Amino acid sequence: MPPPEPEASSPITTADVVFTEATPEQRILSWELNGASWAPPMTVRQYVGRETALSETTLSANGGTKYFILHPKDDPSTIVSACEVTAKRAIVADASSGDASSGSGTTREVAAYAIASVFTNPRFRERGMAGHMLRCVQDAVDATTECGALYSDIGRVYYTRLGWKDFRSPQVLLALDDNLPAACPDGVALLNAADVATLCDRDVEVVKGRFQRLAESGDGKTHVTFLPTPEQMAWHFTRDAYVCKTLLGREVVHRGAKTEDGASWIYWDHDLRDKKLKVLRIVMREGGGPEKQREDVKRLLLAAVAEAREWALPKVLVWDPSREVAEIATGIWKELGPQVQVIFEEREDGSIPSLRWKGGKGLEGVVWESNEYYAWC
Repeated sequence: MPPPEPEASSPITTADVVFTEATPEQRILSWELNGASWAPPMTVRQYVGRETALSETTLSANGGTKYFILHPKDDPSTIVSACEVTAKRAIVADASSGDASSGSGTTREVAAYAIASVFTNPRFRERGMAGHMLRCVQDAVDATTECGALYSDIGRVYYTRLGWKDFRSPQVLLALDDNLPAACPDGVALLNAADVATLCDRDVEVVKGRFQRLAESGDGKTHVTFLPTPEQMAWHFTRDAYVCKTLLGREVVHRGAKTEDGASWIYWDHDLRDKKLKVLRIVMREGGGPEKQREDVKRLLLAAVAEAREWALPKVLVWDPSREVAEIATGIWKELGPQVQVIFEEREDGSIPSLRWKGGKGLEGVVWESNEYYAWC
């Protein structure tokens, strides 16, 4: 079915609108409005159900996600523009004054956020409404946070003009042949959601240790990443579970895999719209030698391939692959031949990662570490 024709554009200026946090009723109006574009293959009603479920997750409930809108001053039931702002935890390593011998570098765990679901009612487009709303949002979040992220689906220029810095978006895609066996490899244990929550707590501590070492490196750069918390993964799993149950009537059981010794692991979710298994995060052991590390990564990627085949998803996607992941993906292609195609590419048409510092502070010398899919929302 073709999308509905947009209504004729209505004259409006920033003086005509109110910026405010949405009421529960206005949230639903916003979801119904943007669901016309974003719901498929779900219905708009199902889409609203998914967004409601996400709003009740630990990450989003009790003000964890704030829903901002513009509406005409005289008509609060008409949504002009809308977006969501979700609170995150980030860690920053300031290595500009670090000294490996003195350990003078510092790390900071900071309040952060992610902006998502930026949408303007077709009636009010090309009137600067989204830009006005986002400037209001930036003023609001700057009062309580250090930095934020968004993932642009409209290229690299628009958000740059609003003070965001776009980052590179490398990814590796494993395209799977229909005849590829779906067997999970030996040497791994599959994970459920509770297993992942426990591993996330370990993961956060590992990240903090790594960032302390970055701070002490004296490389003159500022490093930042969003912490891979249990709440963040549970948000993804709620989204995944709702869509899979709604569209396929099927429960998601396996949320990832770990090596038998528990030293390395992987998380994923099932994207039925894009027909991909999206890897949320890969955690590799520190120490143990490079050969063992490569073997771990291979098993974890093959476990993801098996999960994709089990769900009839023809692709596995990894954002921001490390050198080790890229090498192992290439090795899988060499080993399995025509049953797997491996494609290295840069995202330019969607989910382009962008970062903004409080007050629009410059991001020269900032390195976004572990820019993986888990941080997206």
